[in-house]
Amino acid sequence: MQLGGDKSSITLAPVRYEFANPAGNEWDDKWLVISGDVSAPDGAWQFAVPCLTTFEARSISAWLRSVANGDIPVSVIGDAGVEPSLQFTEPNLAFSVGSCQSGSMSVRVHFALESMPVRQSGDDRNQVWVEIAVTAADLDSSADEWDKALSAFPDR
Repeated sequence: MQLGGDKSSITLAPVRYEFANPAGNEWDDKWLVISGDVSAPDGAWQFAVPCLTTFEARSISAWLRSVANGDIPVSVIGDAGVEPSLQFTEPNLAFSVGSCQSGSMSVRVHFALESMPVRQSGDDRNQVWVEIAVTAADLDSSADEWDKALSAFPDR
C-alpha cells in the first residue's frame, strides 16, 4: 500500500509470517513482518519488523475507508504529542488523522521502536510521524491495495 503526497510518501507491505511454520499457537502464528519504505522532507528510511497480527493488519483498510468517509476525528497535537486513533499491540506503527476540511485531508503514520529512522536516538522522541496529504479516493485505493496484499496472509 502506498500513501503519497507532494513532500512525503510511505509504502507498507506485509512480507511474511514471523514464523514460517505454524506452531499451533493461536497468537504467535498470526504475526506478520511488515516492510516500510518512508520518504519525508527530513529523510528517508526502510524497515522490516514483525509488528502486526493478521487481524490487526486487516483493521488498517477499514480505518482508511473510515477516514475517507469523514468518520474518524482529527487527532490533536498536545503536550505529549499525538494520540493515534489506530494503534496496535506493538507500537511500531500507528495512524492518526492530521486534518480534514473542505475535501482535503491528511493522515499521519506514526513510527516507533524498530520502525523509526536509525538517526533517531534514544534521547529523542518516542515516536516519529509523517503526515501525508491525501484525498478520499487515495485512501480508498490504498485500502484496496492493502486488502489485496493481505489476502496472501490468512489467519492460521
